[in-house]
Amino acid sequence: MQTYSRHGLDSALRATGLRRGSLALVHTALYAPGRIADTPLAEISSRLYSSLRRVIGPEGTIAVPTFHGAFCRGETFDRQHTPATGMGSFSEYVRLLPNSFRSSHAIHSLAAEGPLAETIAGRDTASAFGEGSPFDALIDYDALLLMFGCTVEATCLIRWAEERVGVPYRRWMICRGRYIDGENAEMRSFHTYAGDDGREPAMCLAPVQRALMGRGELQRAELGTGIVESCRARDFVAVATEILDRDPQALLTRRSTGGARRPEQR
Repeated sequence: MQTYSRHGLDSALRATGLRRGSLALVHTALYAPGRIADTPLAEISSRLYSSLRRVIGPEGTIAVPTFHGAFCRGETFDRQHTPATGMGSFSEYVRLLPNSFRSSHAIHSLAAEGPLAETIAGRDTASAFGEGSPFDALIDYDALLLMFGCTVEATCLIRWAEERVGVPYRRWMICRGRYIDGENAEMRSFHTYAGDDGREPAMCLAPVQRALMGRGELQRAELGTGIVESCRARDFVAVATEILDRDPQALLTRRSTGGARRPEQR
């Protein structure tokens, strides 16, 4: 596996527009660029975190997606202890930091660490991407969308645009189940804009990426065998919404015949 230096990592992060005090929503394909020189694979998450902190300082805030879809399949969600599923080791690393704060949504939570963590993750809404939600707060606070080892095609923020447009390949579902937050246990309900057939639709966000590049709103730096890519979260959702407004199925690899429906209880 190719290696890269800590200095190279810091330089790549700065090249994407991260600055002291930045708020960043971070997605990772952690091993795509290779590994940091003289660093065991198990320590890459901590080294990436340290590098981010060197660049944004203690006044910056790091946010990561910490999704866990099993709540809709009847599993209990424990806000403090249920791990993120399929989000990668860096998301789990941030979630488990001593001063990290996780949002309350049992399906699509985020975890944040830094001065804005509780302000962003403390919002409690039925939909994780709806008005006033934690992901909406990232846009309100002008977060940078940072993709480490992957591209903006992989970001969860596409859901923000899909909800606003009301795309025909998703339907509202209400999931209800046992919810634990500290010493409190109760039954709670959360909304999710699920795939129309119960599975996540196959999508390609390359048109969004190309549009951002054409407008000069996408920054990219090479690192090892991979890349680090970024744009403002506001720019991403604006472009994605424009594309979906013109053609709600523009980002599907296979077009759907469904339509947005009222919330369905589960």
